Amino acid sequence: MGNKNSKGIVTLATQGSITFFGNIVGKALGFAFVAIATRLVTPSEYGIFTLGLSILMFVQGFVSLNIYRSVDYFIPQYLSDSHYGQAKKTLQNVFTIGVVGSALGAVGIFFLREQLATLFNEPQIALIIPLFVLLIPLQTAFKILISSFNSLKKMKYRVVIRDFLNPLVRTLGAIVLVSTGAGLFGLVGGYLLGLVAAVACGIAFLIYEADWIRHAKSNPISNRALLSYSLPLVLAGVIYSLVGQIDYFLIGYFLGSAEVGHYRVAYLLAGNLLIVLGSLTPIFKPIVSENKRDTSLLENRYQLATRWITIFSLPVAITLVLAPELYLSLLFTDTYVVASSTLVALVVGYLLNSAFGPEGMMLEGLGHTRLTLFNTLVLVTVNFGLDILLVPRFGIVGAGIATGSALTIAGFFGVIEIYLLRAIIPFSTRLLRVWLAAAPSFVVGWFVASSGGKNILIGVVLPLSIASSYLLALRFTRGFSDEDRELASRIDDRIGYPIVHFLLFPS
Repeated sequence: MGNKNSKGIVTLATQGSITFFGNIVGKALGFAFVAIATRLVTPSEYGIFTLGLSILMFVQGFVSLNIYRSVDYFIPQYLSDSHYGQAKKTLQNVFTIGVVGSALGAVGIFFLREQLATLFNEPQIALIIPLFVLLIPLQTAFKILISSFNSLKKMKYRVVIRDFLNPLVRTLGAIVLVSTGAGLFGLVGGYLLGLVAAVACGIAFLIYEADWIRHAKSNPISNRALLSYSLPLVLAGVIYSLVGQIDYFLIGYFLGSAEVGHYRVAYLLAGNLLIVLGSLTPIFKPIVSENKRDTSLLENRYQLATRWITIFSLPVAITLVLAPELYLSLLFTDTYVVASSTLVALVVGYLLNSAFGPEGMMLEGLGHTRLTLFNTLVLVTVNFGLDILLVPRFGIVGAGIATGSALTIAGFFGVIEIYLLRAIIPFSTRLLRVWLAAAPSFVVGWFVASSGGKNILIGVVLPLSIASSYLLALRFTRGFSDEDRELASRIDDRIGYPIVHFLLFPS
């Protein structure tokens, strides 16, 4: 058990760290795209681009049946039992169902473009849709490839296509196209170029890495089992896609395209809270699927992942809550400072959701996809209901409060369900020490943020001061565990000097 647990911790840490690094780079390149877009086109044009993207992403989730989410549940189990023919057949079926459904959906949206433009009172939506519909099948293939690399636990390929190639080509393509006078169409073209490059390279990587795709003979699989697992996730995925888009739809309906653009940048900046959560969840679900009969091991992994997520998320949340205007102005110009309160509301919601750990992947890894569907219904119902109540009264701040509240409530439901099913909870006494350590770093950050000015120097010093004071507080409260000590020793062995152990543990 000890060796198995140690191996799992190392796998979670190493593959999670690869994804974490990729997420940071991907976020940076994603922000570069937005920063360029908000400077080269007007807020209204960027809002139209966001509306068009939101419409198509929602449709993509519906027509593709979100079938990609079954890949990293079934394939890890087949590979663990050396059933390569069944793994190959699963991948073939998923690609066929997803891409064919997406192509049909793209055709349907093409013919409905005028009606969509009328619904949102934005004529330019009808102009960009003929090109933008190509996103639907491309995005489906892209997501299937990402899930395939999750199943193989080869996060380096995921990072290359998702966090490097896609956003880099997207950004460079947008710069070239918009600079040549393409305007709004330049943003669309850049987005599509990024997906084309990522999908092409992803297919090559998958064929190279998974030799069973080339050599194994496809064996029959239980379509009933595939559909039984996938169908609740189909509905959950369709509904969940509304979470990222429903705010844009209602802001566009009640307010206007400029407000959509303002909300978009706040939503993107707040999404930094999900970097660590998003880094661990891709590897967490296959690990749960492979060990779903070992409750003790699962609880250890769940608590460990939750504590790591909280440790890394708290400093980011404190930074953004203390100086929202500073980072909005530095990254997106002063025009977007109006979204400061919205940013704070979203950050608080994301932080509370992250504090529950990867509860969604725990449920999916255990095979309880119907509960995933139920939690998604709760999330969207709360989000939509609060949007209707708050957006007309409080504008984009109301949308931020609605989304933050919905994420918190849905995450709490997931924690309760996992406890009722397996008596597993994500919380521990050591996690409490992690939260207590945030208090002194908040005070330090408040003094730095209150020193005045909205310049780059404060923007750099603030997160550094918060992170360093948080690290010292964690050492004082003994917030690090034996698992952290073991991992630190492994890292130091590779470095050849005990630097990580020195930083984390008092002498």
